[in-house]
Order: sequence, then C-alpha cells, then structure tokens
Amino acid sequence: MFMKRKTVAVKYDDALETLDGDENRLKHLISHGVIIQTGDTLELEDAYQRFFEEVLIVNEDINIASVQMYINKLKLGINSYLASDGPVRRAQLMREIRHTFKSIDNATRRNVMDLKRNVDDTYKQEPNFKIKELRLKDFDEKAHLILELIHQTEKFMDEQTIFFSSAMDVGLKQTTGEVRDGLRESAHGLIAITAQIIDYLNRIEYQSRLVKKVRQLKYLRDQFLIEQNTDVKAVLMRIDDTWMEPQPKYVTRVSLDFLRNEDAALEILNNIRRRLSKKSKIKSRLAGKIDKSYLVEREESTHAFNHQEVMNAFMAQGTDLFSFVWNYSFHTATDEESRLVLFLQLVSQYIDRLQITSEVRQTKKYEYPIIYPL
Repeated sequence: MFMKRKTVAVKYDDALETLDGDENRLKHLISHGVIIQTGDTLELEDAYQRFFEEVLIVNEDINIASVQMYINKLKLGINSYLASDGPVRRAQLMREIRHTFKSIDNATRRNVMDLKRNVDDTYKQEPNFKIKELRLKDFDEKAHLILELIHQTEKFMDEQTIFFSSAMDVGLKQTTGEVRDGLRESAHGLIAITAQIIDYLNRIEYQSRLVKKVRQLKYLRDQFLIEQNTDVKAVLMRIDDTWMEPQPKYVTRVSLDFLRNEDAALEILNNIRRRLSKKSKIKSRLAGKIDKSYLVEREESTHAFNHQEVMNAFMAQGTDLFSFVWNYSFHTATDEESRLVLFLQLVSQYIDRLQITSEVRQTKKYEYPIIYPL
C-alpha cells in the first residue's frame, strides 16, 4: 500500500489476496487504525505513511513548521534553565536543550535533502510544464523560508551569551559547535538548490516558448499557410550550415630565409629533431634464397575409403555391418582403428538404409550392435 500510495487505490479484495485470504488480519489492521477503509478502497493511515516516508527518505512535504517549533521549544528550555535553581532540575533541562539543538540540526538537514530531491524529481518527471513551473516556484519559496529559519537559529544562539556563560557545560559546547557547522552546510546547500531552481525555471521558460512556436508552425503547416504567413523559406535559404563536413586544417610553412637568419628558428628545428628521433626507423630486410629442396616436385598419396563402394558390397551380402567391415579385404593394409572409424562413418551416413537391431556382440575389446541392410 505504501508503494502504491501515489498511483492507485487499493481495493479490499486485492488487499485480502495479499494476506492469503485471511480476512481477520485485514480487519485487525483496520480496527487498530493502521489502514483506513473508505467504501471498497483502503489506504494507509497518514501517521504511518509519514513514518515510512521519513525512514525511507522519500517524503515530498518540506516540514518547515517543525524547525520553528524546535526554536520555540529551545527558547522555552533556556528560559526555564535560567529560572531554575536546583542542580537536578538544571541537569534535566540541559539534556532537553542539547536534544533540541540536535533536533533543529537534523530537521534542517532533512528538509534540505528532501528539497533537493523533490526539485530534481519535479523537473525530470513532471510532464506538464505549467505544473512543473508552479512546483519549482513553491520549492524556491520554501528554500528561502528554510534559509530564514537558519538565520533565526544562528541569531538566537548569538544572543544567548548569558545562558552559555552561566551553563559552562562541555556537552552543550560540543553540541552547539556541531549545530553551527550543520546549519552552515545546510545554508550552502540551500544556495546551490536556489541556483538550480533558477536554472530549471529558465529552461522551462525556454522550452515552453519553443514548444509554443513549434505548435504554431505545425498548425500553419497543416493548414498549408506556413509559406504565406511566415518567412520560413527565406530563413532556411539563409542558413548554410556545414557542420557535417570536416573542419579544414591550414598548414603555415616556414620560409627558408626565416630558418637561416632568425634565432627563433632554432627552437623550431630542435622540436623537429626531437620528433624525428622518437620515430622508430624500420629497416627493410631482403628475404633469403629459397632452398632448392622446396622446388623439387614430390608426390604424396593419401589413403581414403570409398564409402559408396563399401556400402554397395555390404548390401550385396548377408552378414552384419561390423563383421563385414572388420573382415573386408581392402587394397591397402588397414588397421583396427581405421576399420572402426569406417564402421561409425557408414552408420551415420547411411542410417536410413540400415536396420539396427537390439542385439549386441563383442569381439576382442569392442562391443558393437548388430546392423543389417534393409
């Protein structure tokens, strides 16, 4: 439900399916206020939704009021500390003041982070230019409000000289130092966010003008009025862009008189000498004479089986294929390995003309199936 809080309303039956049909669990969540039921739709209670948004850092609302609330709470805590006299009570108030200082720093940092994320998401994901512009302007106002609260906090801390001088607390001094550093970083972040918002607004204005002009031109083109009502043809005739062509490079050659008579030519000649010395010279090597033994004609004979002739001889007799190949009288001496390879080649090549039975026999170390011609 949290993942779909911005897109679709969750139906009661759909939520029941996610719980494996256990309606008691769903009613338990509704009765305890975790889920709010409105007719046939369900939604997550606002308190739990805000909790998940803050924990997962995906909240879209910039909570400026919380910082102002902490500032008021800080003023109350300091005044209460100055008015108290008991050491136990003062220690308790001091802990609350330190905690409030940290809360101001954390809330300010979180607001700055949320503001930056929302600004980027709005510019990149919002398709409507008008809504995008309105939201960015609202974020700009919130950035100025957060910056004003930072200045108020810093001014308030500078004015509490009596409190800091009377407190003399090491933990408070460390906490205020961290808070000042955090507020300074947040202020710098807000300045960068404000500049980014201005840049986004300028882009939106430019894109809006461009889209408006394109729509006007499209309308005139669809009505066949673009040439009569605009000077588009004259503008296109004046444009002579050659950005597709390579840029020409012009080489200025140094004159011989300059190289002979000017001292500045020595630096040029030294640069040329250094460049030439870095290039590796490739020496051409002549090939040696060809050995006469390679020029003598030789004959090399290769033994090969005539598969078709062997297969025709096998089809004309009645023994099995392996026995036939094993005992066949070839013109040249043939070893056992060659006969075995020939047997396998004949089976794979003429399998559609052979009858492979389930009977298996063995000769020496070879086990072979009994195969007859069809």
